[in-house]
Amino acid sequence: MDLNETMLDLMKRTKKGIAMFYVGTVYWLLLGVISFVNIDVKLLGLIYLIGAGSLFPLGILISKLLKIDFFAKDNPLSTMAGVLGGMQILFAPILILIFMEKVEWLPFFVAILTGAHFLPFAILYKSKGFLYASIMIIGATSIVAIVFMDQIYTILPFVLSIIYFITSLLLNEENKQVSSENAHVKAEVTLN
Repeated sequence: MDLNETMLDLMKRTKKGIAMFYVGTVYWLLLGVISFVNIDVKLLGLIYLIGAGSLFPLGILISKLLKIDFFAKDNPLSTMAGVLGGMQILFAPILILIFMEKVEWLPFFVAILTGAHFLPFAILYKSKGFLYASIMIIGATSIVAIVFMDQIYTILPFVLSIIYFITSLLLNEENKQVSSENAHVKAEVTLN
């Protein structure tokens, strides 16, 4: 299998990680709703951290329910995809420190780190959806932080849930194209 076939196989089997955007849409939407409950900002920050830590296992669960091969273990590029996704855990000390010292900045940092980590997937999956997600998350988060920092816990989650939802739609369309490309490749192999 050449590089393009390997990438196509990874895209097809993992559905470009679309389950993570389904989970992310719900995560940010719930955080927005919770922001209307009168609770201490430290507790809200803790909910952010626990929720963020739950995203990966929930993404795996949703993938299983949707019969998506989340890991595509026998694909040579799956290790790279795992490293790109898993590198988020390396930012945990930053998030914990922000939680302890400047909790009002937590939504900003969670969003920026997440948005930045989507960029390499734009290349791995040949995905405009991931490029859109990365640019829009970082851009929208920056604007909300500059203009509405006092309301970041309320405004940002709703903005991000919309971006995640749109990204889900974009990835769904890309996945349809991948399926048709894969069928075309199989037909070529059969004819030859």
